[in-house]
Amino acid sequence: MPYENPISYSGKSLYSKCPFLWYDNYILGNRRPSGSAADRGVYLHELLESFFKGEAPYPSGNRALAPWQPFMERLATYNPTAEGEVAVTKEWQRCDFDDPEARFRGKKDLDIEAGRILMLFDWKSGKVYPDHEGQGKMYAALSPGYDKYVTFFVYLDIPFYIQRWEHTAEEVDAERLELEAEAELIRNDTEFLPTPGDHCKWCHMSWRNGGNCKRAP
Repeated sequence: MPYENPISYSGKSLYSKCPFLWYDNYILGNRRPSGSAADRGVYLHELLESFFKGEAPYPSGNRALAPWQPFMERLATYNPTAEGEVAVTKEWQRCDFDDPEARFRGKKDLDIEAGRILMLFDWKSGKVYPDHEGQGKMYAALSPGYDKYVTFFVYLDIPFYIQRWEHTAEEVDAERLELEAEAELIRNDTEFLPTPGDHCKWCHMSWRNGGNCKRAP
């Protein structure tokens, strides 16, 4: 039976890394255990969410976030939306996050509307990875109705380091076609074969780590 649940960026990325691991997570429901780095990232996100929602003062006592205080306080003056849940149907029409017709969905850390321009912000802890531009494009694709999209990836552990990309509405339309093609692969897969690689050394599914994947090197 084809996979019918909404697809997120994290799900799409996991499938591209290893369909077998995706199957274990999204079909069998065996979510990957989080580590200390992931837990710390969640904590930093929660601190910023509370600040931008007006629930708490800026967390200036946090070592990673303290240098970013002037930048974040300036963003707050633009009436941003924090932790906005977005979802679209297969026709790329907006819908509720939990709508049974939702085909793609995601959660944006922060966005700011400036007329026909949408600025998207994503907080990152840890290292810089090359796939972050693709994540920004998917978030833009989940926000139809703008002429231009500007995505900012803010690396909290590298003071003042921000990656910025711009995408036109036409580029985002092309991204939607690519997402549809990737989604079809996921939805119609029946084998979910393991894809061995460097990631196997950290994977809990690897036979070396007590898992049941025998193809891990």
